[in-house]
Order: sequence, then C-alpha cells, then structure tokens
Amino acid sequence: MKKFIVFICSQQQFAIPIEIIEKILPLGKLTLIPEASSYVSGVIQYVESTMPIIDLSKRLFDNDMEITENSKIIVVSDNELRFGIAVDSVVSVSEFDEELPTVNGNIENKVQYIEHLFKTDTDIIIHIDINALFHSDGMEELVALNG
Repeated sequence: MKKFIVFICSQQQFAIPIEIIEKILPLGKLTLIPEASSYVSGVIQYVESTMPIIDLSKRLFDNDMEITENSKIIVVSDNELRFGIAVDSVVSVSEFDEELPTVNGNIENKVQYIEHLFKTDTDIIIHIDINALFHSDGMEELVALNG
C-alpha cells in the first residue's frame, strides 16, 4: 500500500504519491508571465525563489480553473524540479495498492500520464505521473520559471 494525496480537478478525482508533495498552500495571487504556455497560471514567491503554478484543469481538459475558497496549490518537488499545481480542492490522504489490477488495463498505454485507475466504493481515482504531463519543451519552461 502506498499513500497518495487525492484531489479534485474539473469534477474528477486524481491522486499523486505523497512522497513528491512538499506542501499544500491556499491558492492566492499569482504573478502572470507573458507568453507562457496557456496552462502556466503564473508564478508565486516560494521559499527564496519563484515557483511556476500549473493550472491542471487547463493542462488536462483545456478549461480554465474556477477559483474558490477551496482551491489549493499542491507543491510538487520531483527530479530536482519544484512547481505547484492548482487544483479545485484537496480531498484526502489515502492508501492504494498499486499492485491491484486497474479498471482498464490498456488506458495507461494510450495516455502517457495515467499510471493507474484506482476503483473505490464510490468513484474511480486517476493516479497521474506529474512529470509525464509535460513534453520536453514544457519541462524546460518550468525549469526556466524556477527562480
């Protein structure tokens, strides 16, 4: 069993491994970056540098995120890169068995960022590989925006 942060983005539940989560912050004011990719909402001051914030709804569904009092930034730190993902809300810390069969065994091969589909009593939760969300040029952009 492995622990995951479960969150909502565009009415769908997603999960990412807790070991790559550095912190969860309220979604506040962002500094916009001209000519950045459409899914880069902007940057925030974090620790002693700037950190890019990704609108996950825009990246996955091409929809602008609806910002509410429940909106959060999940700070991800993986492969020496730190960035935030803006999500509608954080639901829970949950444990899932990655060895269990997925709901559709072939979907992971078609959509590169889907690791597993976890079935619960009430929903299906998509385990995503955060690093696979970005092509190499998108990853380069995130690195450049880390200040």
